[in-house]
Amino acid sequence: MKKLSILFFAFLATFLFTACNSNDEAVSVKEDSSSFEELKKISNKTYTLKTVDDKTITLKVENEQLTSKQLEGKFVLINFWATWCPPCIKEMPTLNKIYEKYNDKFEIIGVLFEKNKDEKQLKEFISKHNIKFPIVVGDENFRMAKAFDDIKKIPESFLYSKDGKFIKRFIGEIGEKELEKYLSK
Repeated sequence: MKKLSILFFAFLATFLFTACNSNDEAVSVKEDSSSFEELKKISNKTYTLKTVDDKTITLKVENEQLTSKQLEGKFVLINFWATWCPPCIKEMPTLNKIYEKYNDKFEIIGVLFEKNKDEKQLKEFISKHNIKFPIVVGDENFRMAKAFDDIKKIPESFLYSKDGKFIKRFIGEIGEKELEKYLSK
């Protein structure tokens, strides 16, 4: 009889601890679904960037390859920067100079790494520093920064060849000669 009681309690305990109800299952599905949506956003490597002058630049970066119909056949420098960053400001004249010198085969995309920057202040900053290349703004910048190895230090730039292959990552201010050695080839 004692063996039968132990067997009964073992069976009852197994049943109670392995049973689930529909509410538990629904919560579990909902949590998984939300995680999937976040993964989907992160895995999308196509970026639609909005410039300060309301133009759009669309590009895709995947497996160290940049593709974009708008940027095809050009070296591309993606430069993450901010208006409050002294090294970013210091490198602007260099970037402008190189941008103008190689404008037929080189594009710079200035990715503003600031949330909710006042549009008027930004346009004044661009004018004051005579920035010639496109500056992109918006939430897409931060999604892109996350995908680009989770940018935390600025300026940080990524150079791609004319055929879209990743060439070099620059952390900190870019020197004119260092950048030119890639563009003059």
